[in-house]
Formats: sequence, structure tokens, C-alpha cells
Amino acid sequence: MEEEVIEVINIEHLKTLLSHLSPRDIVEPAYKEWIPCQRTGHTIIDLESGTIQGLGVELNQLPLASMIYITLYTIKSGEHPITPEELFSEEEYECYLNFKDDDPSEYTPDIVSNFCETYDINENERKISILANRFEEDKYWNYNMWESGVLEDYYDALQGDSDL
Repeated sequence: MEEEVIEVINIEHLKTLLSHLSPRDIVEPAYKEWIPCQRTGHTIIDLESGTIQGLGVELNQLPLASMIYITLYTIKSGEHPITPEELFSEEEYECYLNFKDDDPSEYTPDIVSNFCETYDINENERKISILANRFEEDKYWNYNMWESGVLEDYYDALQGDSDL
């Protein structure tokens, strides 16, 4: 039986891709695939095509076995990465607390979304901006360490040792 040969991007192409990514480019695809308590959102690089994309993985679902990729960023399904205090200005938060007391919903994300809708606040845009800023502060600020971790994952993926 003949072994299938898969061509992947080379390390220099990967380094070039990484160097041109902004924190927003890294977090937004994962955020768009993430569904609280239902689906983990990942930002991945497809190592065959070199494309950056989002990947949503439902609970108890296996990631794509047909793709060779590495993960750049993840928001876990059970995670609620942004609190209302972070999302709103001080004034908006005070208003939100009053709104929350009047809202019959007990599910906090619904209340937050309802508040944003009522007060014409772009919830998703704010959340993506907060996550991008946090990523930049937490991981991206030391680019060399972040890049080294991604390159390590690249070599693991090529070896087939990755648990992606």
C-alpha cells in the first residue's frame, strides 16, 4: 500500500504568516466559532493551504482528522471570557445593573445581549476587541515565546505527535 504524501507549508512561510497576524486576526475566528456551553472555538492554521480560519468543535466531537493544522487560540465551550464589568464602561455598567434587576431572564449572557440590543451596543465587536487586547497583553507581548510555541506545534503536527 502506497503512503499518501501531503504537502504542507514550510517553516519560513509559517513564520511570515505569524508575523503578519494582529491579535484581532488571532482571536476573532475562534470567537466567531465559539458558542458558550456548546462549542469550543479555535483559530487554526491549515498547514496544507496556509489559511487562518476558525474551527468550532462541539462537546464530545473530535476535531477534523482530515486536516493537518495547528491551533493558535482557543475559547473553551464552558468559558465565559468576558464579564459584564469588563464589557461596559462604568456608566453603562451602572445602567446594566438596573436593567438586570428588571429583566426576568436568569441567564446572564441573555441579559447582557438584551442590554446591548436595547442600548445599541455592538456586543460582539466589544468582546472581540477585549479578547484581542487581552491576547496582546498576555501572550503576544512576548512574541518570541508565542512564536516558539506555535513552531513547536508545527513540528509536532509534522511528526504526527500532535493531539490537535
